[in-house]
Amino acid sequence: MNINRLPRGCTNVGGPLAASMDKCRTNFMELFSSFGYRPFWPSALQLLESAWPHLPEGYRQRLIALTTPYGEPSCLRADITLAAVAFLASHYAPEQQPLRLCYADRIFKRAEKHENRIENFQIGAELLGWEGEGADIEILWLLLRWLDEIGLDKSILVIGDVTFLNYALAHVGTAIAERLSRSLLEGNLSEYRNVLSTSDIPEYSRNILEHLPDLKGTKNVLEQASALLGSSQYLMPLRNIVKALSDLGYEKRIFVDLSLARELSYYSGPVFRIYASGTSGQEIGGGGRYDGLLNSYGLDGQAIGFAIDLEEAATLALPPSGSHRVMMWCSTLPPEQALRRAGTILSLGLNGEMSWNKNRNQSYESASSRNCEWWIDLGRETVTQIECGKVMPLSQWMREEYTC
Repeated sequence: MNINRLPRGCTNVGGPLAASMDKCRTNFMELFSSFGYRPFWPSALQLLESAWPHLPEGYRQRLIALTTPYGEPSCLRADITLAAVAFLASHYAPEQQPLRLCYADRIFKRAEKHENRIENFQIGAELLGWEGEGADIEILWLLLRWLDEIGLDKSILVIGDVTFLNYALAHVGTAIAERLSRSLLEGNLSEYRNVLSTSDIPEYSRNILEHLPDLKGTKNVLEQASALLGSSQYLMPLRNIVKALSDLGYEKRIFVDLSLARELSYYSGPVFRIYASGTSGQEIGGGGRYDGLLNSYGLDGQAIGFAIDLEEAATLALPPSGSHRVMMWCSTLPPEQALRRAGTILSLGLNGEMSWNKNRNQSYESASSRNCEWWIDLGRETVTQIECGKVMPLSQWMREEYTC
């Protein structure tokens, strides 16, 4: 029996990737917390009776159901947004809104198509119960800032608005509208055009829908779309978001796509996806406005949030800087004295680890094999640069390397 085998679709993450994920998570939580987003740790299990009515059909089909030891039909957490809204509804009075939450946790869904993973690491934020475009802009700006800080400064925000698509489909038969929206959601444009060409659709709606797949690019797309509608009313929220983010310095990172579709029954306004590098790069997450979900819990107001695949983002992000750069050999000192000296060194902002090995040479070799840049003899207070073997007093090293 292989004791190391995991259930199919599950994974352990360690080594450099785990370090990068932790760095990205820490950076994310610190940034969003500084803007009032509170850490949120949702339950790993959700009652089926609570989750089922609020999830889109695509999510329902992927739920992993189970029965708790108390006999309650439940499912593994497939969506953290749902738990966030339920938390708001059950713990906060209307006058306590808005509620800002940020989280980093696992989600579990049945694998689909070519995937085999049933668990993924998700990082995200929700801004619940606030009216106004400022809330939309706030959360998107913070998302872009975080991507910058982890080194994904070439990432692209592709943004659309399901309001536009819903308006275009308003006078189309229900079955046809569902086929059109599904083909857009799946990225199947040949099916989309086939449905258009073979269906009875009012001329006004047909004109919009025929142009829809081409309404993507710079903010000028919004002018073209407004001309098709004969009004700029429906696209005003999206226009204001694009303008504000452009004024904040992100114009080149924004790509408008009015054919961008997410679950129409779930989202209710601006929606977006994040690509690591350009629109042809890897998609790492997305989100949007979901006021309807808030309403389904009896709450008024606006809600917006997003989720990013933490493992994907961490893989693409810069590696953690300074990881294990310093090894501190300390077996000649009493532990309390060694720890005090190590604490002083690491307070300079370094990353390092202790070496309690009694054998000096083995400790040094271990530092080299772990790609440390420096090996420090805490007892003698000397520092060796591993690459060239240069030795200097600890006080000199700290003065020359780590003082301004």
